[in-house]
Amino acid sequence: MALSSTPRPLHVALRPAQPDDAGLLYRWRGEPSVRRHQPLAEASIADLRADLLRHRHDELYRCRGDRYQWIVLVAGEAAGWITVAVSSWEHGLAEIGYALSSPFQGRGVMRSALEQLAGELFANTVLDRLEARCSVENLASQRVLEAVGFAREGRLRSYFRLDGQRVDNFLYALLRDEFLGRAG
Repeated sequence: MALSSTPRPLHVALRPAQPDDAGLLYRWRGEPSVRRHQPLAEASIADLRADLLRHRHDELYRCRGDRYQWIVLVAGEAAGWITVAVSSWEHGLAEIGYALSSPFQGRGVMRSALEQLAGELFANTVLDRLEARCSVENLASQRVLEAVGFAREGRLRSYFRLDGQRVDNFLYALLRDEFLGRAG
C-alpha cells in the first residue's frame, strides 16, 4: 500500500485567552519571526496577565468591551493568538491582529483560525466589518488575509515605526455579507 503524500488536515481550534496564557504570549512575542513585521510594545508577563484579566469574553456577546484575545490551538497545542479590538459597536467595526509561533507558520493554521473566528463574530455579534493591517513586506500575512476573503482596500503610507524605520502597511477588510454570502 502506497502512503499518500497529501498532508493530513490540521485540527485547528480557538479558545479564549486566559491570564495563565501570559507566559505563552510573552514567549511568542519574543520570537524573531513574530516580531519581523509587527511593532510589538515591550510587555512583561505581569503586564500581559493584567491585560488578559481586564478583558472578559462574555462582554463580546453583549456588545460591550473593546479587546478580546484567543489562543489558536493545533491538535490541542497552543500555537499562537488572535486579538480583536472593537473600535465601534455602534458601527460594527473591529480590527483583527494575529501571530503564530514559528513551528506552526506556513501550514494553513491561521487561515483556518481566522475563518472560524470571522464566522463566530459575524454570526453572534453586531460586527459588520473586520479590518486587518499588515506590512507591505509581509507576503505571508497578505496571502492569509486574501485566502480568508479580506479585500485589500489601500496602502497606509509610513503607518508605523519598526526597528527605527517607517513602514507602509496594507489595509484589508472583511464584510459580514461577503463572508456569510460565500460560506452559504
